[in-house]
Amino acid sequence: MPTADVDLDLLDDQRLVANAAERIGVPRAEIPGDRFSFVLHAPLELLARAALLPMVAPDARDAAGARIAALAADYEACGPALEGVHAAFDSLESAAAALAGAVREGDLAAIDLAAGWLGERARPDQLRSLLGELCLPALAAAGHANIYLALLDRTQPRGLPGQMLRHPARSLGLGPKDGIAVPAITSGGSGDALLSKLSRLTPVGPPAVPFIAPLLQHAQAEDVFAALLEEDGTFHVPAASPFQLLRYAAQTMLQGDPAHAPYGWTHCFTLAQAPLMIGNATGDVGATTFVAAAYMAAHWAAYGQGVVDLTDEPAPVAVTASALATAASRNHDAHRVKYTLACIDAAAADPEATPLYLAAAAYLNDWWDQRGDSSDPHPELVTSR
Repeated sequence: MPTADVDLDLLDDQRLVANAAERIGVPRAEIPGDRFSFVLHAPLELLARAALLPMVAPDARDAAGARIAALAADYEACGPALEGVHAAFDSLESAAAALAGAVREGDLAAIDLAAGWLGERARPDQLRSLLGELCLPALAAAGHANIYLALLDRTQPRGLPGQMLRHPARSLGLGPKDGIAVPAITSGGSGDALLSKLSRLTPVGPPAVPFIAPLLQHAQAEDVFAALLEEDGTFHVPAASPFQLLRYAAQTMLQGDPAHAPYGWTHCFTLAQAPLMIGNATGDVGATTFVAAAYMAAHWAAYGQGVVDLTDEPAPVAVTASALATAASRNHDAHRVKYTLACIDAAAADPEATPLYLAAAAYLNDWWDQRGDSSDPHPELVTSR
């Protein structure tokens, strides 16, 4: 596998991330089957690594930067680039409408036309507004389009080159067209009430295929989400994004089967957090809250045992957010990086539960440290300074 191919001494953090984004934003025309997950996660991994950089210990900054440079180089080695195309649209709104229509039709050429034009012109907050309705319930791109919008929106106001939009937009066109079915929304609910509903949820068993779309489709088919609804079939939501729901996701990491720690319980958290972040930014907390709860419910219903005990208090961990950010940034796995950032963000949004979120992040980092990462193409970066 390629290693970093840029001179890190010549790039500050902003230029390093922008260089990687410009390269990762170019879709691959063909992707080897064993690299599909890596390619799918590459934009999200870059955004998460960029967000962690300010928290990384000074003596590990070079290793963290080298991971970003290697990520871009490894991505480009995953297949030939899809040549860019040019289009003309009257407005951001018309380009977004064309993109949404092309995604529904699975028209990859039209998707790339609209995404290329839109990504060069729209700010992250504008993309969130323009594409939120398309991305929120989507199960294509393994449900990760919400994470893309949420993480992109926390970058500098102008964002990154092309916003890497061609990449996630193409992924949306390659997946299932049916998404999460959002019920009628009613107001007046509370985060605590939703937590209580989640805490009573019992497993139904795993889907036949262990991927995100089949997982959510399995939960819908088994009527798992009925446990989140009122007797009249509506979903009762609070006035603001209930970030305390993520306490449930953190507990799944600590109480669930350790075999699902690296991918199952990480997705349970990150896929739920992103809609909450979007709802918090837009003020539209109805569908976003349901989608967040649905991701958590689907994961525990598939892979959990018994019920989640929300009263359980994990033993305090002698670790700081900076130490966790440093460990994740110097290591390889995209899910480890995204989950560590997600836990740190959750602690900022729900400070009362900070010990829980740090314990969950520490658990995942320890999980990796104890087992090693045989898939790491650059093990030398773990210990390099």
